[in-house]
Amino acid sequence: MKVQFWGVRGAIPTPGIDYLRYGGNTCCIAVTGTGGEMVVIEAGTGFCQLGDALVDGPFGRGEGQMVMLLSNTYWDHILGFPFPGMIHRPGNRFDIYGPSTTGGSLEAVCDTLLSPVYSPVYSLANINAQHVFHSITTEPFHVGGLTIQAHPLVQDGGGVIWAYRIEEHNRRLVYITDVQYVSDEIRQQAVAFAQNAHVLIHAAPYMRSEAMQGYRYGYVEDAIEVALLSHVSRMILFKHAPHRTDERVDALLNYYRTLLSQQQVTLDLDAAREGAMLEV
Repeated sequence: MKVQFWGVRGAIPTPGIDYLRYGGNTCCIAVTGTGGEMVVIEAGTGFCQLGDALVDGPFGRGEGQMVMLLSNTYWDHILGFPFPGMIHRPGNRFDIYGPSTTGGSLEAVCDTLLSPVYSPVYSLANINAQHVFHSITTEPFHVGGLTIQAHPLVQDGGGVIWAYRIEEHNRRLVYITDVQYVSDEIRQQAVAFAQNAHVLIHAAPYMRSEAMQGYRYGYVEDAIEVALLSHVSRMILFKHAPHRTDERVDALLNYYRTLLSQQQVTLDLDAAREGAMLEV
């Protein structure tokens, strides 16, 4: 399977000349199986660019089908959902899996996003493509040749944050986001879920020295520790902090690569870039 990054930023979009190489759109990842089936993880503002890229194919003709996985309903994970043209083309179908929250069902939360107070696209009723919401569970399911497994890694004040594992032909991709490892239990669950993954994409916007009061975001050091304990082959740092310019992401990446080398630890460490594609 192939993975392509369409949005890699956390919290808010960051346009500007200092963000061109890594990108400024919020989170969206497309996973494509060898049979052409597509699963999209998150629908941040990067989802709009993905939609633009798909209009020349079946989605432009109203013949597209897509499975979407949402880990949570923070704005940077769902803000791009109502805006691509493919969402408004009759005949397209979107199956959206994600958590219900204390604010209501996944469908109710997305409909609230489309309140006229917040959005010129008013109500899910005005989205012409077929959209079917599914409350995610731990039961594995299949999209073509891809097997998807979800795990409720964190219970926060608004609901559950889910991690995802996608497998094809014994190759494993694991995605973990918005987790602070405040207990050994959470860390152990993450390690077990990511065990022997070929690629781990882990949100890590901040270093421990940059601790942000009240933010439910993980730290780079924690993400690397989970990768090492899980015996992951390749680790991709994701959801770069809004203040992290291209030069600062370069510096962060070089710092931790050097640290791992000095400790004689083997881990293929990289940072997510918009447009970049990798094979799992």
